Amino acid sequence: MEGALMRSPDEMFALLDEIAASDERIRVMTLEGSRVNPNAMPDVWQDYDITFLVTDVASFTSSDEWLECFGDIVFMQKPEAMELFPPDFPAGWFSYLMLFSDGVKIDLTLVPLDDRDAYFAQDPLIRVLLDKDGACPGAGQPSDERFWVQKPPPSHVLDCANEFYLSCTYVARGLLRDELLCANWTFEQIVRVELLRMLGYAAGARNGFPLNTGKHDKRLLRFLSDAERATLLATYRLDTVEAAGKALHAAMDLFETSMAEVCKVLSYGCPNDRPKIEAYMKTLKAMG
Repeated sequence: MEGALMRSPDEMFALLDEIAASDERIRVMTLEGSRVNPNAMPDVWQDYDITFLVTDVASFTSSDEWLECFGDIVFMQKPEAMELFPPDFPAGWFSYLMLFSDGVKIDLTLVPLDDRDAYFAQDPLIRVLLDKDGACPGAGQPSDERFWVQKPPPSHVLDCANEFYLSCTYVARGLLRDELLCANWTFEQIVRVELLRMLGYAAGARNGFPLNTGKHDKRLLRFLSDAERATLLATYRLDTVEAAGKALHAAMDLFETSMAEVCKVLSYGCPNDRPKIEAYMKTLKAMG
């Protein structure tokens, strides 16, 4: 029912426990993601990332009727049943991404019990909620440290700079051709990725490694100066060729200063590619 009061975490976990405990095919139930991450700030929008380790996945996937016990589903995606997008999980695993009328979201994954070692190895953020057979005695405490920014060796800084500057020329070429969508794809998929990587290195150089900037760098802004935040956010203005060109040069400025700081703090040699890349981009412009 639209506008229904969202079920509380206590209600949800009681329901999940009842479902798992009453089904003999479900031998283990785990919780993943932000709800087990000690560094995540709880809020009302958190998903319930649940996995059932089961004796027979096919007996579940043959029909969706069994999912009715979770509540009033208003929308569902089954990634492993889709043809357009390749599945994320190994063969034999199956997931349901379910939205409910009260605002709850459950991401439920079915994993064959025989795959438990591979399951626990692929994600450090797992808490065992139910283990009927004591099959998971080695499950450790959930931790997101695997995803923290680590101190980069000199080769990683050089490789990051090499990828960044080469890709900047692809953006410039696309803008000269008035191919804004193509240029912006390269900006977002490569240039921005390396820019954020270098900013993460700079944040770590200032605050110490390893550094937790969060999933998709959601905490990175808090480690940047006011000027850096303003410059970075300005690079998201990509709606015209002129704006994208300004964003590209702003990204290069921010990358250059961040890399210089990283190399100084870590006592690394700092590459000097910016003048050569700018000269090359001017050559491209002169050819038009």
